[in-house]
Amino acid sequence: MAIAFAAVRRWRWLLRWPLLALAATAPPLTFVTMRAGVALMEERGLAALVGTHQARAELLLVFVLAFSVAALAAVLLLGGPTALASGRGARDGGAASVQVVLTVLLTVLAVAVIVQTALTGDAGARAVWDIDQG
Repeated sequence: MAIAFAAVRRWRWLLRWPLLALAATAPPLTFVTMRAGVALMEERGLAALVGTHQARAELLLVFVLAFSVAALAAVLLLGGPTALASGRGARDGGAASVQVVLTVLLTVLAVAVIVQTALTGDAGARAVWDIDQG
C-alpha cells in the first residue's frame, strides 16, 4: 500500500487514511509480536534455537519504526489530486525535492520491511522445524 501511495499520485486520496492506520498500528503490533516470541522462548527454553529469529525481529522493529515515521510524513506532506468533483481536498505537496525524497524513502523502507519480515519469518520457521526434528 505504501509503495502504491508513493508511486501513484492519483491514488493518494484513497490510500491516505489506510496508510495512516497502517503506520499507526504496525509498530505496536510488531512490538507485541516480539514480546510474545520472547515469552514463548523463555517458557520453552529455546534461546539457542531462535537467536537468528530474535535478531532479525529486532532489526524488523527498527525498520517498522522508520517506515511508520516516513509513512506519517508522506501522508502529511505528499500532494495529490482528490476524487471529489469539486477538487476540494487536493494537495500540492510543497517542494518537488521533498516529494521525491519522501517517495523514494517510503518505497525503500516499505521494501525493507517486506524483505525483513520474510527473513524473520523464515528464521522462525527454521527454528520451529529444527525443534520438531530434534
